[in-house]
Amino acid sequence: MMCKDLQFTTPPTFQVEQITYQREKDVGDQEQVLDLNQTLTATLALQPENTVCYDDLGCITRFSFSDPLLWPINLLPEAREKIDTHFTLYTREVPNPQPPIRISADDPNTISATTFKATRLTKFVVHGWLSTGYDNITQEFLQSLLNKGDFNVICVHWGGGSSTSYFQAHANTRLVGLEIALLVNTMVEKLKVKATDVHLIGHSLGAHTSGYAGEKIPNLGQITGDYIVKTRVKNYKSPTLIIYLGLDPAGPYFRRMPSFARLDYTDAQFVDGVHTDAGFIGIYEPVGHLDFYPNGGRNQPGCQTSEWSYFCHPFAVLSDITACDHLRAVHYYSSSLKDTCQTVGYECSDYESYNNGECTSCGSDNTRCAPFGLDAIKYPSRARVNVKLYFNTGKVMPYCKFQYIVSVKLAKPLVAKPTVKGLLRLSVIGETDYIPNFSLPMSVLEHGKDHRILMSSPSSLGPIKKVFLHWIYIHFDLLDPSCFFGICNKRLYVNSVTISLLNSYPESNKIANTYLNCPRYSPAVIPTFQSMEFSVENSCSSTFQLQTLSGMLNLGFFPNARIFRRVKTNN
Repeated sequence: MMCKDLQFTTPPTFQVEQITYQREKDVGDQEQVLDLNQTLTATLALQPENTVCYDDLGCITRFSFSDPLLWPINLLPEAREKIDTHFTLYTREVPNPQPPIRISADDPNTISATTFKATRLTKFVVHGWLSTGYDNITQEFLQSLLNKGDFNVICVHWGGGSSTSYFQAHANTRLVGLEIALLVNTMVEKLKVKATDVHLIGHSLGAHTSGYAGEKIPNLGQITGDYIVKTRVKNYKSPTLIIYLGLDPAGPYFRRMPSFARLDYTDAQFVDGVHTDAGFIGIYEPVGHLDFYPNGGRNQPGCQTSEWSYFCHPFAVLSDITACDHLRAVHYYSSSLKDTCQTVGYECSDYESYNNGECTSCGSDNTRCAPFGLDAIKYPSRARVNVKLYFNTGKVMPYCKFQYIVSVKLAKPLVAKPTVKGLLRLSVIGETDYIPNFSLPMSVLEHGKDHRILMSSPSSLGPIKKVFLHWIYIHFDLLDPSCFFGICNKRLYVNSVTISLLNSYPESNKIANTYLNCPRYSPAVIPTFQSMEFSVENSCSSTFQLQTLSGMLNLGFFPNARIFRRVKTNN
């Protein structure tokens, strides 16, 4: 069904949200924080009360600032009964209970009577806007966690407060956060659960909900989460530690907010974020110590389709259910829970530089890369902030791709042209798989330099055995008239080809998965439209002897002549 076949009127709240996005789009990614000196005059008329209190949860007071576009409506949460926050338990003993097993902070003994075990790690999952926690994507994520480890998995349901306008759902998250904090604090106090074993995982508005919960848990040590994933840690040396994870936190009315109104790296000792729909539904600016940007963090592969039905819902622009890029954060994290492929993000100034192969080292101290997912906590530093980490994914499950950095080291003999323009195609043969005819865009290659290429494969190639380079010279140099007469040197001179598996952490593992491929004689001289084999079995110390007519022929002094012989020497 096409959208034009549906009859609906766009709600006023949605119109305001469109205006807000346009304002944010115009401002760009610059860090601009809301002026806290502004008053609530415009919103007081909508809701005169500034504070609401609950017997067992404490009080919620509206923030003391507003903005006509960035924070247009400063609401208080809806009634507790309306939001209907409740919790369901899943364990390996009962992975898919029917009906779901409810637990509550009101009676800790009922929790003890279930398959819950205080000695296990406990994972909370918090859904986002327009969801309920009973939807397929949330339930599949719960099962992925159980498949990964023997956890207590608790789903936080607040469908009564999420199935409303974004404005109101935004406000409701504060109350849901208090409900979560009450349950966690009760488990710690009454059931002797270790706070170090608790992990909150939230998507979109659920990520901010997790943040609000963390603020109310005493002696908070660590939060693992994302801004599409964000990790926060408070009081790192504290013996009490609690872990939170937020998947693609919502952006509207959280962008450029003061740190106390949203997740921020100052909230904890360690914060890592994952951005999949940054700048639209999510947030682009870095928010943590580590910020992962899959595929650049904005547009995800497989989401640029003609799925017009996505946009037929009046709330579809911000819907957690229908936004493909937005939901990719959940899918990527779920995929990372499988052991078939480890994704590693690499620090880089921007996505283009990463794709150009400029950022592919973890560094000697392993602070220039980090594993994506649950292992992000292995990052060795707590002193660095806003570290941008990039990696690429596939279009469909499993999203993890085996990524390789290929370094082509060009020689620079006297006979070589300083630069050559053309097409380079390579085939890589590994012990378990191969990549045939990987073509690079036409580029200018400078002899004497290393040229780096980022290459990916859906499966691991295993140890690399051989590489074939195919070279096609393309002449566009009007300043070199000799090529018009067919006497210019069109050959490519290559010393070696090095291939490293980027899905390796720490750096020592990447070095162990690095393979140096050499030609039979070095440098390899590749005429245009021809191929040359490079192998790990060859030694790069072999070289042509530059003497006599034979050596001159091999190095291209007479590019159209026939090569008579090669002389191998040892250096």
